[in-house]
Amino acid sequence: MDSSIIPNIIIIIILLALSAFFSASETAFSTVNKARLKNYAGKGNKKAVKALKIANAFEKALTAILIGNNIVNILSTSISTVLFTQMLGPGGVGAATAVMTVMVLIFGEITPKSFAKSHAEQCALAFSGPISLIMIILKPFVWVFQFLQNIFKPKNEQPSVTEDELKYIIDEIQEQGVLEEQESELVRSALEFDEITVDEILIPRVNVTAIERHTPFEDIKNKFLTEMYSRIPVYEKNIDNIVGVITNKSFFRLMSEGKKDISEIIQDIIHISDLKLISEALKEMQKNKMHMAVVLDQYGGTKGIVTIEDIIEELVGEIYDEDDEVIPSFVKLGDDKYEVTGDFSISDMLEKFDLPEEYIESQVNSVGGLVTELLGHIAKVGETAECGMFKMTVVSADEQKINKIHLEVLKTEDDEDE
Repeated sequence: MDSSIIPNIIIIIILLALSAFFSASETAFSTVNKARLKNYAGKGNKKAVKALKIANAFEKALTAILIGNNIVNILSTSISTVLFTQMLGPGGVGAATAVMTVMVLIFGEITPKSFAKSHAEQCALAFSGPISLIMIILKPFVWVFQFLQNIFKPKNEQPSVTEDELKYIIDEIQEQGVLEEQESELVRSALEFDEITVDEILIPRVNVTAIERHTPFEDIKNKFLTEMYSRIPVYEKNIDNIVGVITNKSFFRLMSEGKKDISEIIQDIIHISDLKLISEALKEMQKNKMHMAVVLDQYGGTKGIVTIEDIIEELVGEIYDEDDEVIPSFVKLGDDKYEVTGDFSISDMLEKFDLPEEYIESQVNSVGGLVTELLGHIAKVGETAECGMFKMTVVSADEQKINKIHLEVLKTEDDEDE
């Protein structure tokens, strides 16, 4: 036997081990939980500090890993070809290719990657030192490949995960039991938070409880006692000129001092556009340390008001005080029959029936507003309007708005065929 055969076999085994190391490193650093690494690093774990640095610069690390992996795979294939040629002659080339393909796939790719995927954290910590050293050694080559990659990289690179894909992932992990329904709903609300405008959540002008600046003191007191509000907007002459807000705390303190001029307790209030996103409105209200804002329409008139509580409810759902009278916005009356309040949003109604928002195209946000839009006037009790699969009958209304609607889901042709 040729004396070089055994050393060549040993070298091939070492190169396969290095291939396994590079493959495992690639999977480990691409799947490791960065939050955990950050937590370990904060506790002084030096390996975690290195691992986190590699994970945060994964593109550079990946380039170095791929260079290293290709070098060892090419070397192992070349040496095995020499070895098999020595043993089998010219036919050894084909045998070397077949054997090394199987060996590299099993021991250099599949097995180490499967192991690293299920032990990403341990592998990332264990490999952080060697990979850091390899990145330093191969830095000039990494720079060249990064330069070439940047030349061919598209200018408007798409995000790796879209919002719709993220929502799908949330649904998947909820089904697997990782997240409770309430938790997943909170995450979905957070994703949609930046898409909601103030116009969609405001308290409409007709529902705003406000006082004129010169309203008798006793009337203001009765308003606070009957309405149980913590804050009431104050206007001059008409509600299009809201000048501030008073709190029940400051009002009753003023009353206890025997004073009756509310001018000294009127606090400033900010005015925002109805087109402003609620995320931006929240920041503005926090910056100005205000709990309430006046919402203006495109003509500068008062369209309604919005509070920080209204905005937060878009994340966590309805928040009720102990004094709040809970009136359900959506009640099932029977098969395909429901009762909704006039201010129930169209988007929430469509969500109840798993319909896309595009199903109803309207310039208004509420079901009551939709009925008014369809009829062309403020509906009276008993009037009916239809839109798509919905038949809406007004059951309670006043001169200014619709209060309650009976909603009937009409049978479609597809339903009748079934």
